[in-house]
Amino acid sequence: MPLPSHLPSAADLRRATEKVRRRVDTADVVYLVTTAGFPNYGDELITQAWLRWLAVRRPLARVVVDSPRPGNAALLLRQANPRAVFVDTLWQFVHYADSENPDGVDPDAPWEWVARTASTLGASPRDDAGVDMLLRARTIHLVGGGYINAMWPHHMHLIPAIAAVAAKTGARTVATGAGLTPAVTGAARDAMLAAAATFDVVDVRDAPTEELLGGVPGLSRTGDDAWLSPHARRPRSSPSDGGVVLCAQSDLADGFGWDGRTGLAALAAFIEATLDAWETPGRDVTVVECIPGYDYTIPTMLGDRLDGARVVPFRQVWHDGLPAGGTWLSTRYHPPSARGGGRRLGRGRVGESGLLRHQASGPARRRLAVDDGVR
Repeated sequence: MPLPSHLPSAADLRRATEKVRRRVDTADVVYLVTTAGFPNYGDELITQAWLRWLAVRRPLARVVVDSPRPGNAALLLRQANPRAVFVDTLWQFVHYADSENPDGVDPDAPWEWVARTASTLGASPRDDAGVDMLLRARTIHLVGGGYINAMWPHHMHLIPAIAAVAAKTGARTVATGAGLTPAVTGAARDAMLAAAATFDVVDVRDAPTEELLGGVPGLSRTGDDAWLSPHARRPRSSPSDGGVVLCAQSDLADGFGWDGRTGLAALAAFIEATLDAWETPGRDVTVVECIPGYDYTIPTMLGDRLDGARVVPFRQVWHDGLPAGGTWLSTRYHPPSARGGGRRLGRGRVGESGLLRHQASGPARRRLAVDDGVR
């Protein structure tokens, strides 16, 4: 076979390689919207699970993770998917619309500005690179969690923004493991429901959210996204081994009441009474931190009651995993689920979005039934 009369130069090869790379890089873009990076163990666990799933099922896809703190998210999740990049495009728009006197934003309908800016190149020129990637996405996935509700009403802007992008590009829109209660109200609620009704897949994790979205086509309730994580499929540890594992958050406790007290004071008193009822000394307690800093408030309030307790900071939990064994006493849903099941705090169990929904009737009993699903 005769040799070609002209061999490509190094520059030609570089250009050809770059052209192929660009085509591969944008042929299949999956856009994940999440709150990973705060960090909060449950949000990290869920995002990590989806990144790993995509690495197996769609290994050539460019996965864009849009989170409020992309730098921190990248550090925590960098091993989960080699094709992942981390941005904060949508979250920047959400936070700008919620800032004081934002230019061009209707204070009565700020989600309209977010939706328009997210779906239009040049609307926010400095963010065009991020918007361009969003507009190239074949799938836009609102990852599960309890971060879109009346506690953070501006977060609902994400849903109309995703819908607006998909209306322009034809991208497939997906929401999984959604927990949207307590729901936003008024015009924001109407806008959120109208946008959610355009999604291709809407899967929720709890009955109140299912009821809220009752008119949405194709609505389903499969459960929490955390169950996608391999950590949630490990065999259950014996509840009688390893003492008590305590995971008590200090945020979102205002609605908790027990024994004539409310808020953090009620929660600390309830936990102390439960440990007393279980006859558990401080040395047999392991304190687990899921949000750095926030989860030390209750243990600090308990003071000498936890003398000798072992403390596992978030950094260690994330790298080494949750403590094995033990009976969980937790205001959070995700850590016990990641260990294969947890115990309720009497009737004072924390709701799926982290909200303490009920009044506690008395110290939790050690033999309470294991949670067997997402409610």
